[in-house]
Amino acid sequence: MSVALSGDFVVTWRGYSSFGNDNDVTSIQAQRYSSDGSAVGSQFQVNTYTSNSQWGSEVGLASDGSFVVVWTSAGSFGTDPERSIEGQRFAANGVPVGSQFQVNTYTPGHQQGGALAVVPDGSFVVVWQSDGSPGSDTSQASIQGRRYSSAGSPLGDQFQVNTYTTTKQWGPAVAAGPDGSFVVAWNSKESDGPDNVDSVQAQRFDSDGLPVGEQFEVNTYTSGLQQWPRVAIDGNRGFLVVWDSTGSLGSDQEGDSVQAQFFGPDGTRMGGEFQVNTYTSGTQFFPGVAVAPTGDFVVVWQSSGSSGSDTSYSSIQGQRVTYGVFADGFESGDTSAWSTVVP
Repeated sequence: MSVALSGDFVVTWRGYSSFGNDNDVTSIQAQRYSSDGSAVGSQFQVNTYTSNSQWGSEVGLASDGSFVVVWTSAGSFGTDPERSIEGQRFAANGVPVGSQFQVNTYTPGHQQGGALAVVPDGSFVVVWQSDGSPGSDTSQASIQGRRYSSAGSPLGDQFQVNTYTTTKQWGPAVAAGPDGSFVVAWNSKESDGPDNVDSVQAQRFDSDGLPVGEQFEVNTYTSGLQQWPRVAIDGNRGFLVVWDSTGSLGSDQEGDSVQAQFFGPDGTRMGGEFQVNTYTSGTQFFPGVAVAPTGDFVVVWQSSGSSGSDTSYSSIQGQRVTYGVFADGFESGDTSAWSTVVP
């Protein structure tokens, strides 16, 4: 899901049937909503290439309400006969702009796990996991990226994000600032930092797509696995990376916990790594993060159990944070938390 400045938003998902013409295996479906949560128009099919499976969609909105969807496809109208990263642009009224397009130009092996960040002016960057690389990483899997203008034209060639190339790099996430600069975070099977198991790595880029500084390790807690990072940028104050950790420097010794680290606009650590979840029974995993209209960050995740009313099996938990200061936590559907003032 992604939200425009107006509060309108778009949700995409993988469908095992379609309101459109894709009834082969799975398709990418979408629905537009107004700021009050009312559906705008009907559910619609995103993909026009309909052979085999389509999955793993992400959507991003520009300030004018136009949007881009990317996903993984088992095939392509383009040059990639295997798994490819596909995209489609839409106007604010949901009408497709141009045709479905293949993002990746490097086609050996599988290209999958695409992530997307859209700049307010409509330009965007796509990152994904590649079996191999047109660059220096030929060990296992690498993180690749490609930038596009607001008109949908590629800005340069596909590029390799990671500089550490031993073993496997996977599961990328990306966030962009209002000036077009962006941050990519991903999992590394090993590390050139202190973590020699699964670590969270990141790289900053300027608005021209050039690396800013070197690749760096996000996590400082190095026991167990650090995985599934997500990142959000507050253009004025910096960015936040969240991830799933099998262990914690904090109070959660039960299982997986949700960890986070703030960084300033120049990439400097602001404080130390901290535990987001306060409910510590069972497993806390698969976090997501976004910047709220207040400039605070909202972290959500899946929990096996709940600090609230959902004790059936698993719940969706959330926490608002601002540079290490916690606001009240909330469960999905609890809107009272949004009125909390963060110091």
